Amino acid sequence: MKGCCAACVPLAAHAAAGTLALGDAAPSRVRHDRGVDALTALAEARAALAAAAGRLAAAGAAPEQLVVTVPAHRALGVIPRRETFRRTGEGFVLGALLVTSSGDVFSPGRIARASRQVLPGHQSESARARRELRERLLDARLPEGSTVVIDSRPVPLDDPTAMAAERGPLVLLEQAGATTVLVRWMPTAPDAALRPLDAYLAERLDLALGTLTAARAESEHP
Repeated sequence: MKGCCAACVPLAAHAAAGTLALGDAAPSRVRHDRGVDALTALAEARAALAAAAGRLAAAGAAPEQLVVTVPAHRALGVIPRRETFRRTGEGFVLGALLVTSSGDVFSPGRIARASRQVLPGHQSESARARRELRERLLDARLPEGSTVVIDSRPVPLDDPTAMAAERGPLVLLEQAGATTVLVRWMPTAPDAALRPLDAYLAERLDLALGTLTAARAESEHP
């Protein structure tokens, strides 16, 4: 596919298969004749997300650990195994988005810290449940003190049809005649209130890097 960047290659099959008839909504959803624009917009979004994660990594930000829940089961059909977690990667939470260095993006799941720290005094039932969760994350070999994001939902960034139907943190829409990727910065935000991805990432990066700089300054000069 000449003239297409490498990130577009996984998406090109959709155009070839004629699967880009996406329907209209307000603002109008991407149409079949906007298929090439959709591929380009998604490739550019992936590049922007990867760059954001790269900036955080280069600044020394600690990535969040991504895990999925492994339900309780019986090994070999006999030996009982309680619910645990399996690590699937790492990324950075930027507001409504969880991004990785490869440009993958997730709707963040439950966030917890892997720790055996026990707070003094009486604890409520919910506090004890949170403590148990933190301990089980350590039992699943997550690093002590790491921030863990549990059961995040991947956003189908390589699928224009699915992206046009997304109601999650990233959506593919046509606005002012251009196909673009926008951020639903809160779950209840209507399409009219969505934010441009580049502007949202710039704002969140500025906040994250500023917080990182302030934390370092405080540790150096307590």
